[in-house]
Amino acid sequence: MKNRRYMPGMTGMLFLILLLCFGMTAMAAPSVTGDTDLSVTKDGNVSAEYTVKSDEPMESVTLTLSYDKDAVTYISGGGGNSFSGNGGNGTVQLSSKPGDTTTDFAVRFRGKKDTETSIAVTACTIVVDGQEIDVLSGESAVSDGESGEEEEEDEEHEDDGKRASFVIDERTFYLHSPEDIEDFDRIHMDIQGIDSRVLKHKDLDVYVIRLYSDNGSYRDNFVYDPEKGTVIPFVQMESGTDTVIFIEPEENGYVPTRYTPVNMGWGPKYVIPAFKHVIVDGVDEIQDDTNRYLVYGINQDGEKAWYSFDYDKNSLQPFDDVAYQGEQNYIVELEQKEMGLREDLSDWQMRYDRDMAKRLYIIMFLTILIIVLLNVIVVLYLRMRRMRMPETEDEEEDVVPERSAPGSYVTGDLEEDETDFEDPSMFEEDEEDDIDLEIIDLDSMEEED
Repeated sequence: MKNRRYMPGMTGMLFLILLLCFGMTAMAAPSVTGDTDLSVTKDGNVSAEYTVKSDEPMESVTLTLSYDKDAVTYISGGGGNSFSGNGGNGTVQLSSKPGDTTTDFAVRFRGKKDTETSIAVTACTIVVDGQEIDVLSGESAVSDGESGEEEEEDEEHEDDGKRASFVIDERTFYLHSPEDIEDFDRIHMDIQGIDSRVLKHKDLDVYVIRLYSDNGSYRDNFVYDPEKGTVIPFVQMESGTDTVIFIEPEENGYVPTRYTPVNMGWGPKYVIPAFKHVIVDGVDEIQDDTNRYLVYGINQDGEKAWYSFDYDKNSLQPFDDVAYQGEQNYIVELEQKEMGLREDLSDWQMRYDRDMAKRLYIIMFLTILIIVLLNVIVVLYLRMRRMRMPETEDEEEDVVPERSAPGSYVTGDLEEDETDFEDPSMFEEDEEDDIDLEIIDLDSMEEED
């Protein structure tokens, strides 16, 4: 009888134990496992793998890792369906839509030095049946009321097709409910005429929205500018003791001299507005070949300023505008002196060219004038010679040389082989030749008488 009396009590206890075991089995918490300690070498690549498990199919998974940025540099990540990932400055965020109870991620780092380093899982959230769960704590990320409200809101937007959208790199991104970020509160605001849920910084006038690409492969946070209606990737980095958030530069705001606007690549397909230092070579602007950019940011105190971002080292430093401007003023002064010397040299060169041109013109004019005068002289000389030649020929034909009387003297200059006297016999012979002698017969004359 005693044993029968305790049977119902023992049965109840066994039933309670089985119920508790069944409940623990059915409600087993999701888990994340992976590499935490890595051995790296300088300029060598090393990989780390992580697995997220859940008893029920996961709609989405977001894994956040932290690493020592002085030991390794984030290169890339992969894994899961509709994977997206980005990293830098000691943090890596990976996400996917597995649609399964298990998903794997792989991350690649490059060592900066030979050392032992550790990778820590700082956050991991999954969405199961529309409910967001913190894997590390095993609890729901939001209360049931908030989750139900967000789910109804998302379903309402999906049914009506009313979501704010943005075009990034020729792909349409749609606004979704954002994940919680430290120092940000969830609020509602009008975006493109649609009541949307966004995050607002507790102390700053900075808004963050979460966008999904049209195929769901990219899911990232963006800083939203309500005045311009534009977005840029959400980047929050440490600079000394300040926490800086990248924002768009102010229109018509101050920009240091000799910086030109560029788009700095960020992540797989995003860009951040930045500025690049240029060197002025005459009229050409040559960009600096380093991976240093000038970005605009706001710190935790609401102070907006320019920051120097080293893309290779993934480091951010305040931009010393005073020292930079002093250096630029010195450079400008030197350039002005050089420009003045160049202008003086150019003036001297122009003056020299002008004087040489005048001299050349004078020489050419004189040369042409001399040639013309010579031609005129030659022509006149030829004409005068032609006019004198006929008279000379007539004189030579009309003039008959007179013979000197016998015994007369000839005066004048003597040429070679000539003498002052002529042979008288020559004249006698000539006279004899010229005179015809007639013989008269005296006897016949007498008879005629």
